[in-house]
This record gives sequence, C-alpha cells and structure tokens, in this order.
Amino acid sequence: MTQRISLLSVLVALIFYANPVFGDNFSSEVAIANDLYSKNKFQQAADSYESLIERGFHNGYLYYNLGNAYIRLGKKGHAILNYIRAKKLIPREENLQANLNFAIQQTRDKTPAPTPDTLSTFFFWINDLSINENLKMALVLNLIFWSILLAWFYFRSDFLKLARNFFLVILFISLLGNGIQLYLTSISSTGVVLAKEVEVKSGFGQSNVTLFELHEGALVTVSGQSQGWLEIQINSKQKGWVPKESIGI
Repeated sequence: MTQRISLLSVLVALIFYANPVFGDNFSSEVAIANDLYSKNKFQQAADSYESLIERGFHNGYLYYNLGNAYIRLGKKGHAILNYIRAKKLIPREENLQANLNFAIQQTRDKTPAPTPDTLSTFFFWINDLSINENLKMALVLNLIFWSILLAWFYFRSDFLKLARNFFLVILFISLLGNGIQLYLTSISSTGVVLAKEVEVKSGFGQSNVTLFELHEGALVTVSGQSQGWLEIQINSKQKGWVPKESIGI
C-alpha cells in the first residue's frame, strides 16, 4: 500500500492546464507541495494543496494528491472527500480508484460509493467522462455535424446525407447525456462524513429521534437541506438528517 498511496507525476500536467492568472509562481508552488509530501511533511503538503484550491485552481490531480496527504494523516473523511472530487475530474485514473477503495476499507462503516441510477447506467459514458469532457465531446460532434451539413448543401451526395443523419443522431444522444449528467448532479450530491461520529436524526433538529449513527469517512447521498441540516441517505431504507458541518460535499 505504500507504493499505492503516492503522488502521481502531476507537476507537468498541472503546469499545462494551469490558467495564466495564477502567475509564474504556480509551478514552483506545486513543486514545493510535492516536495513536502515526499519528505513526509504531510500536514504542510495538505495545507499547500488546500491553499492552491482555495485560490481557484481545481484540478483532479491536485485533489488526488490532497487526498493522499490526508490519508497519511489519518483523516479518512477528508481523504475520501478529495478522492471523490478528483474522480469527478479524472474519472478513469486507476490509481485514484484503488486509493479510494483502500480509504473506504479503513473506515468503520465501509459504506460503498452510491451506485449509478438507471439513467446514468443507460448513458454509461457519462460515468467515464467528466462534465467538461462530455461538453467538449458534444462541441466536437456539433462542429462535425454542421461541417457535414454544409458540405451536403453543396454536393448532395448519398454518402454525405447518411453521414449527416448519423452525426445528427450521435449529437442528439451526446446532448441528452450532457443534460442527464447535469440534472443528476443538480438533484443530489455525494457527501462524506467528516466528523468522528454523527447521529442521523428523523428530522432537522437535535430534538428529533436518532435513527442510526455514522462515522468518519462514511459515504452518503445528499438530497436536500434545511436550516443548517442536510438530508442524507445510504440506501432506500437508511436516511435522515445530520448537521451540515458534519458532512463534506
């Protein structure tokens, strides 16, 4: 496991994807944070990664490294939270999935990640691509479709007609998948218990009945909020309300 929980070679990737507004010092800050991690100064490394994120730089590999720093510090909840954030941006990274699975196994509740619903299972590619990747794919398909349509207006060949119809269908399916992905993201979010222990109540407020307890690192689906409380569920039978500050989303 020592080899598994290690930094990805992300410095070059972060530099290439960095926005120019971060200035010339950005690459050196990433290098310093990575160096702190390699020297087992995990809290300082985590603080450095958090600082970059707070300044508006959101990169899957940055969240991945932050998760690694937290798992080394024994902060399972924060580690899982950042692994999940990374997964939304780099969903096909195998090391990330392995580290997430390892972190979940270290928790007391060992709740699995929420399973994809019927819609996301049918539109399977939305689970393998980030939102940005899906949008870029739709943009490329749109450009191809309009290019073929323009060519068809001039040449009117059967091949161009077939290609036009084919890419129109693919473009429609891609746009529909984008809409479903954005819809599913808007109606619910994955949450992680950050508190050592939290009581799940039957309603928002401490005076309500405690239904069950969850512990640091437990994964939940957040489906609503009210008056500083979040409505969460593990499955169709286990759901309730917890204080907002006990959950990271």
